[in-house]
Amino acid sequence: MTGKFQPRLIARSASYHKWSPRDLLTPLFYYRKAMVLAFVLPCLLGGLAGMVAHTIYTAQARLLVLYGNEYVFRPADQQNGNTIVLDRDQIMQGELEILKSPALAEEVVEDVGATVLYPRMHGTLAQMRQNAITAFGRDLRVSVVPQSNVIELSLRNGDRDVALHALDVFVRQYIAYRADVFNRQMKTAPDVKRQEMSARLSDAEKKVVDFDLAHGISDIGQQFSVLLRRISDLGDEKTGIESEIRNLDAQVSTLDETLATLPKEVEIYAETGIGIRARSLTDRLAQLQIQEADVKGRYQDDFPLVQNITGQIAAMQQDLRKVPAREEDTRRTGINSVYNELFQQKVLLTSRATGLRAKQRVIVDDQTHLQDRVQELISLSGDRRKLQAERDILSASYRTIAQNAEETRLASVASREASANIRVVQPAEAALQGTSLRLPLTVAGVLLGAMLAAAVLALRIATQAVFVTVRDVERTLGLPVLAAVADRGHGRVRSKGPSPDRRPA
Repeated sequence: MTGKFQPRLIARSASYHKWSPRDLLTPLFYYRKAMVLAFVLPCLLGGLAGMVAHTIYTAQARLLVLYGNEYVFRPADQQNGNTIVLDRDQIMQGELEILKSPALAEEVVEDVGATVLYPRMHGTLAQMRQNAITAFGRDLRVSVVPQSNVIELSLRNGDRDVALHALDVFVRQYIAYRADVFNRQMKTAPDVKRQEMSARLSDAEKKVVDFDLAHGISDIGQQFSVLLRRISDLGDEKTGIESEIRNLDAQVSTLDETLATLPKEVEIYAETGIGIRARSLTDRLAQLQIQEADVKGRYQDDFPLVQNITGQIAAMQQDLRKVPAREEDTRRTGINSVYNELFQQKVLLTSRATGLRAKQRVIVDDQTHLQDRVQELISLSGDRRKLQAERDILSASYRTIAQNAEETRLASVASREASANIRVVQPAEAALQGTSLRLPLTVAGVLLGAMLAAAVLALRIATQAVFVTVRDVERTLGLPVLAAVADRGHGRVRSKGPSPDRRPA
């Protein structure tokens, strides 16, 4: 048996403990699929992350902080304490806190615009604004150059122009915000006095306005002028009305006298003719004359009958002479047109006089009301003059205090601006070429894949249930391997040790 397998036996001592390249390469090739999978997955993830990574531009600026009056505390009582000056670390720490203030970041975002800084940001306006403030604070880096008074600022953004503009705005807003922070002082005595004076002036003005509204006063001088002019106009109008009323009364009196002499009715038509009595007497006379002629033809003139008829004729003629020859048969009367016309004129004049008297009474009432208003304004002018004088005095005092306070404030601002202790050493600058995480992410994926593949190999070797190499057999069984036989059953060489239940010869 030994001679038959002599060419294929590999002698190995149980005391042989050295590693060989074969011991490393054999498991490597045996577990190559798992290792390749463990290596490829991180590489793919790193490559995908590198593909979606954006180019980042970093704008940088530097500020120089000088010592100024802001960092000097002067006690109110100089005799009880000395001036306190902050050291460099305290000054720089204070500047850093101001630079990192969320309020400053909010002002920059409001100035530049959330959509300009971060165009890929979505959501409501409030959400975009809050997220932009948070992202801006995350992208901003503030640091102090060691052993110096220089502050270095850096801002990252996907757009170089936006990064430069935003950092420049940040520097300007920082200088303004810093000045505002240091200018916030406690209320001083002049400020308190000015506020008190302003409140008193407002109360005095309110009293004047309420007084005017309560009594219907706008401009008392102008109202006096208007009222007096109106009273004068009403007096002139009243005088004219009285004169016209007297004229109308005189005309009405004349018309009354004339109407008293005129009849109300006059004869319009009258028709005359022979009266009935005259006609009767004439007829009777004619009969008597006929009888007389007849009787004279038969009797003598001295005959009594003839004399009797002659006497009747004489009496009848005498009666005819007494009766009018003609009498009115028809007579019509009507209204006297002259009387009627004059009466109409009287009515018109009387009605006009009545209207003028009513207007005169209204004018008298208006004059009385206006005179009462004038007397009221005269009585109120004293009280209003007192209120107005008080308001004018307070207004003059307030203007003086406000002017002094404003002059003091402007002088303080000018002094602070003249001694501003922030200098821009390096304006906002950014490299033309941005930085990208594509290569770092890809390299990290490769390194992670290699580490993961090595870990998979170590894990499989530690937990393997098969014998890949001779050393695996010796380490697992604790027995020496005398020989390794090549297995050609599937056209490949397999190292195989003895069965675990076989004992070595």
